[in-house]
This record gives sequence, structure tokens and C-alpha cells, in this order.
Amino acid sequence: MVRFSVYSRLAVVVLFAVAAATSDKRQSIDDNQVCTTDIEGHQVCYPRLFNATDEFQAVFPGQDLPPGLHVQINMANGERLAKLMAPEPNKDLALTVPESIPVDTPSDNSRQRGFGAGYKPAAAEGFQAHIDLVVELSTSTDRSRTDFLHNTLLAMEDLVHDTRYADELIHRSTGATSLLRLSDANTLWPANIRQLASVVLGTALQNNPEAQESLYVDGALPLFIDNVVRENDARALGKHIFALSALVRGNNRALAEFAGESLRNLRTLRVVGDRKVRDMAEVRVVRLVEDVLNSELHPDFLESAEDMKKVFAASANAWCSELADRLLRELAKPGAEYYERPVAYAHALQVLRSQYPDNCSVSNELQHLAQNKATQLGNDESAADYRQALSELI
Repeated sequence: MVRFSVYSRLAVVVLFAVAAATSDKRQSIDDNQVCTTDIEGHQVCYPRLFNATDEFQAVFPGQDLPPGLHVQINMANGERLAKLMAPEPNKDLALTVPESIPVDTPSDNSRQRGFGAGYKPAAAEGFQAHIDLVVELSTSTDRSRTDFLHNTLLAMEDLVHDTRYADELIHRSTGATSLLRLSDANTLWPANIRQLASVVLGTALQNNPEAQESLYVDGALPLFIDNVVRENDARALGKHIFALSALVRGNNRALAEFAGESLRNLRTLRVVGDRKVRDMAEVRVVRLVEDVLNSELHPDFLESAEDMKKVFAASANAWCSELADRLLRELAKPGAEYYERPVAYAHALQVLRSQYPDNCSVSNELQHLAQNKATQLGNDESAADYRQALSELI
């Protein structure tokens, strides 16, 4: 773990910049630090409490802000900046977040330990303002504030990686409802708003059992499914699938409800748009199906319940036929060079075949075509995953 106390101020600034540019995964280590994992798998940590100066500095994911700061969001890229209060604000930036206010009685089980009991972090105050704006605009017909809403959602996504803010969003009755409304394809909000609304929801739900259960009990699962079924924009659809997956994975009751007809109905999804984005959305669907039907991930009580075993078996049978048909079409294409989608088909098909042998079999024709394709691929390193997935079906 990096100890910042032994570095000079300049070294800390450089390290923060590297962490912000390369981090793709956040993990809270303790109450005084936030750590990220960069693209090379190295852990980089920085203080949870932001250290302000007279100059604007980037506020990194998960950091809390002490009171009395000038906090702004760059409208061009959604980046949060903060500095000590100054008489002249930067005119290129907008959306000042209110400074923190005293808290009379701090909770004994507060997740904000280590920052003193006399204040609530400014980021929390700003987050409440973000939720208020989302609630207001979710029922509005005024689309003149679309850009402002876009940047608000970006800021919220950055914050809900921290469980404290995720809980605040989910446990506020109108918070998640408003995001679901914004992500609904039947609204007049553009695809980028629908996409970001689902990103915020999915991020808040990931690895958060309490939040998952809260939304499930409130009856949110059908709304998540409707967003997936109604969406026609490939990029937004991919994010709706991410949000649905975040709600279902690890929640046994949601899993049991979703694994039947709703899961089978996803076979009829037809995605439009750019080929690469369309393919990515389809791969997300297939991977979700594989995860939901993977009996190795099911709790014992689901696997032992006869009615649930029938539900999983019926869905496995339906998706086995669907995946086999899709893979046959891919194998019949001459000289196809895009492998991610057929790899997903082949891998999911093999999982269903191994775990539901009575409900999923591979035809001789498919095995023959898989053998021919594997031979054609030869030693092409770029197709190694495809070749391996096909060999498992032979």
C-alpha cells in the first residue's frame, strides 16, 4: 500500500494524475484511503479526504471534501475540481456544489468515520442536489437542460462507486424511480441520458446486496426488464443490460423470478445501430443468460427446489436452441474475422450443454462445422479464444 506521508507534495500530485487517468476499478480499503487498480493490475491509493490548495485540482473517485471549498464540475468532461475559496471563480466551469453544513448528531455506524464528527462532506451535499435535479427533470417535458442533466449523471456515477452514496440514492424512494424513468426508451430523453441513467443504477447496485434487495422488494425488476425490451439504441441497451444484471446477480429472489419467461423472451431482442456496438450489446445478453443459467452459481435451495429446476431447465432448452442457431449462422459465413460474438455463443452453449445435458445437445452438423472452422483458424493467435470455444463443442 502506498503511504503518502513519505512523499513530497509534487510526487503526490503526479501519482494522483496517473491514478485518475488509468483506473478502471475502485475499491475502498479503509476509512482514510481509497484505492484503485490500474490497467496493469497495480494498486494505487490516495487519501479519502481531499487536500485542497489555492489552485483547482481534480477530485478523485471516492474522495470526501472538507467544508469551505469552491467545488465545480467541468461541463465538457464531467470532471470535479476543487480548491480553497477564492473571490474569482473560473468562468469556464459551472455547477458549484454547496459547501458542507454541520451535523448535530453523527450516527454511531456512520461510514464517514475519520473525518471528524462536526460536518458532512461537501460531496454528500452535492450528491443530494444531484438527486433533487434528477427527480425534478425525470417528470419534466423541458429538454433544454439535457446537457446539464448529462453532466449531473456523470457526477453521480462517479460518486455511487462509494457505497455510502449508492445507499443514499437507493434508499431515497424517488431516486431510483426517477433514474428508471429517465432510462425508459418510451420517454423523449435522448439515448445518452437513458444510457447514463442505467449506468448510475447499475453502479449503485453492483456488489451491494442491501440495495439489490431494497429495489427488488419495491417491485423494480419488471421495470429493469422493460427498459431492456423496449430499447432500440444499441449503446443504451448495453447499459440497461448492465443495470439488470447488477440487480439480479447475487439476489436469489430476483434470480428466481427472472430465470423463467423473462429470460427466454430476451431471445427476441433485435438490436440496431453500429455493428460493433450492436455486437457488444448482444454479447452482454448472452453472458447474462450464461450467468443466470449457470447452476454452479445457484444457491443450494434454488437447485433443490423442483419447480425452480424445471424453470432453469426450460430456459436452458430454449436458449440452447437459440445459441446453436446463431452459431450455425456464424460458422456458415465465409471469412468472418469478428470473433467476440461467436465466442460468446460457443462458450455459453458449452456451459448449458454440460450442466443441462437432458435439455441441451449439439447436433452433428454443428459439431462438423465447428471442427472445420477450428481447422481453418489454424494457429491464428487473434482467434485463440474462438478456437478453444469451438474445440469444447466438438
